[in-house]
Amino acid sequence: MTTTDTTDTTTGTDTAGATRGELCWLPLDVLTPHPENPRASLGDLSELVRSIRSHGILEPLVVLPADDNGEHLLVAGHRRHAAAQRAGTVTTVPVVVRAMTPVEVIEAMLSENVNRSDLTVAEEVRAVERLMSLEDGLTPAKLCRRIGRSQAWVRSRMAVTILPVRWRAAIDSGELSLAAAEAAATAADLGPDHLDAVCERLAGARWGDPARAVASYRDDLRRDTAYTAAVERAQAKWATVCTADDPPPERAKRLGELFDPDGCKAHRSEPCHAAVVRRTSWGDGFEVHEVCTDPRRHHRTRVENGNGSELASDHTRPAANHDDSHAKRKGRLARLDHAATAFAKTRGGISQHDLTRLALRGLISEAGREAVGYAATILGYDQPRDVTTADLLDGADTPAALVGVAGAVAAGLAETAMYWSSGSEPCRDYLATLTSTGWTPDDWTATVLARHTDATVEDAYDEQADADDDGGDESDEGDDESEEDDIDS
Repeated sequence: MTTTDTTDTTTGTDTAGATRGELCWLPLDVLTPHPENPRASLGDLSELVRSIRSHGILEPLVVLPADDNGEHLLVAGHRRHAAAQRAGTVTTVPVVVRAMTPVEVIEAMLSENVNRSDLTVAEEVRAVERLMSLEDGLTPAKLCRRIGRSQAWVRSRMAVTILPVRWRAAIDSGELSLAAAEAAATAADLGPDHLDAVCERLAGARWGDPARAVASYRDDLRRDTAYTAAVERAQAKWATVCTADDPPPERAKRLGELFDPDGCKAHRSEPCHAAVVRRTSWGDGFEVHEVCTDPRRHHRTRVENGNGSELASDHTRPAANHDDSHAKRKGRLARLDHAATAFAKTRGGISQHDLTRLALRGLISEAGREAVGYAATILGYDQPRDVTTADLLDGADTPAALVGVAGAVAAGLAETAMYWSSGSEPCRDYLATLTSTGWTPDDWTATVLARHTDATVEDAYDEQADADDDGGDESDEGDDESEEDDIDS
C-alpha cells in the first residue's frame, strides 16, 4: 500500500493526529460494504456507472484498516463501490484508510447520507438507534453537533426508536406521519400492546392533532380501567349487577321512578334489586344506579292480592289496556290554549324575564354534545369535553349569565355547522360577531367571508335588476294605455 497524501479528501480538512487518513489505491475486490450501513437501498446507479466508465472514480472512498483477511470495510462510498463493480472497467480505486471507532463509523455513514437526503426516515432511525446502543448517555445536543443536523431532527429520530420496526416502515410508506410517530412514542409507558394500538389509531387518522389523539387514547384507557374497577366494586356489594356485557331487562326501572327515598332503601333487600354500571365516554367513564328488574312485583294490585312484593310502588303505571292518548291530547290543547292567551296579553301575561329565561334555557338544553363542548371551550372550562348542559346552566342564575351561556351555545351551534353550512344565517351572524370584536380571520375563514360577501352583492344586484324590469314593464303598460286613450279620443 502506497501512501500519497494525509488529507481526507472527502471533507477537505486536515486529518493530522489520531484521525489522520492515508490516501492510497486498493484493489476493488478487497473492499467490502459495511454491514451496518444505514442505507438499505443504493438506488439507481445507472448514471454513476456511465460516469465511472468514462472518467473513473474521482472522489476517494473512506475505508477502515484491513482486517485479518486483508479486507477493508467501507465507511463512505458504498454507491461508488457498487457502481465500479458494475462498470467492470475499474480494478483499483482511490481510498482513504482511517482507523475509526464503531461510534465514529456510524456517525460518518449517517452524516454522509443524511446531508445528501439519501436515507429514508426508517433508515435514519435505525442508524440513530445503533448509535444510542453503542454510546451511553448520548444526547441530542451531542449528536446534532457530530452529524450536522438540528436538535429537533435528532430528537424526533431518537423518539421514534421506541416504535416497532413495522411502524418505522409505515413512516416511509406514508401510512404514518413522522409527527404521528413521535406522538405515538409518548405512549411507550403503556406497554407494547397499547403502543401498537395507538399507532393503529394514528395511522387511520388522516387529520387532527396526533398528540391530542394520544391523550384521547389515554383518557379512554383510564375510563375503561375505572369502569372495570366500578364493576368489581358493585359485584362485591350487590347480588345482581348489570353491565354493558350483561344489560338489565327492558322492563327494568330506576328506583326513583317507582319509590320515594325510603322505598328506594327498602328495595335493596328485594330479589329484583340490581345495580347497573353503565360505561360512559365522558367524566369518570362510568355511571352507577340502582334498578328494579321486575317492577310488576310492586304494583299495588299485586301487593293487595298477595301475588307480589310487600313493597308497593308509589308511581304505578297504567294498566296495559288503558289508552290515555285522549287525555294526553286534551292536556296538550289546554296548555297551548293557555300559552296563546298568555302571549296575547299586553299585561298580566308572561313577563319578559320569564320569556327570556324560557327561550335561553330551551336553546341551551337542546344543544348537542359537540355544540356544548365548543360552548364550554368558549366559556373557559378546563375539560370542555366533559361539560354537560346541566353544568352550563348550573352557574347561569342571573339573566346576564344566562344570556352569556346562551350566546356561547349559539356560537357552538354555528361552529358545528361551519364546514358544511357556512352560508347559513347562524354561521354568518357568528362570523360577523367575531370580526366586529377585532378578530382577524384566518385564510380559510377569510375565503368563506369573501364568498358570502360576493353572493350577497350578487343577490342584491339581481333583486335591483328584477325591480328595474318590473318598473319598466309598468311604465310600458302606462304608455300603452295612454296611446289607447289617444286613439279612442
